[in-house]
Amino acid sequence: MGSESSTVLNHLRKNRYYLDGGDIYFLAGNELFRIHRYFLERESHIFRELIKSPTVPGGPRNGESESTAIVLPNVPPAAFEKLLNVFYNPKFSVYDWPREDWMTILELSQRWGFSEVHNLAIRELDKINIPLISRIVLYQRFELDQNHLLPWYAELCKRPRALNNEESEAIGLATAVLIFKARECLWARSSDGDTSPLPNGLQDDDVHAILVTLLGGGAPPIPPTSH
Repeated sequence: MGSESSTVLNHLRKNRYYLDGGDIYFLAGNELFRIHRYFLERESHIFRELIKSPTVPGGPRNGESESTAIVLPNVPPAAFEKLLNVFYNPKFSVYDWPREDWMTILELSQRWGFSEVHNLAIRELDKINIPLISRIVLYQRFELDQNHLLPWYAELCKRPRALNNEESEAIGLATAVLIFKARECLWARSSDGDTSPLPNGLQDDDVHAILVTLLGGGAPPIPPTSH
């Protein structure tokens, strides 16, 4: 390693995840990480390809030493730490982390193809108390599957109060129209003015069926007339 590289490395800070026994090096911001490649190779096809590639043909593999540390562009050290917390969590399956941490984990796991971590982040976010509109906006931002969004859309359909202008703008025109159409169908057959939480005779399955049909472009099923 040349003197210039040595000088650069001397100015880098070793992160708390600079672990004895770690066998791969990463650089995020100005912090060096030394961790165990097993987790990354097991969980992410993107990292599997990155790790096995040499820095130059015939040279050492990426991340084999501090001088060949894999650079993570536009990833703050604190963000990479949050992802690593999943693999090195001392409480095993207990995660008492805030919403912001799981949002960071969701973003990085999506970027790097950690599918199981991605699913974990969604499950943990589902447990956290987040305002309904904010939750839908968050899940839309990360382009979650519509099947995961359907239960939250259903909550909007079931509540007595319709979307206001601010909420409609936040979730987007297409989603707002979907919710308005579903609510119109659900409430159209209510003859007694009941508004809490659903017209008489309707169940959660009816809401789900109407949303699925509308998303598929078909005519929504007619809910039963309340008696």
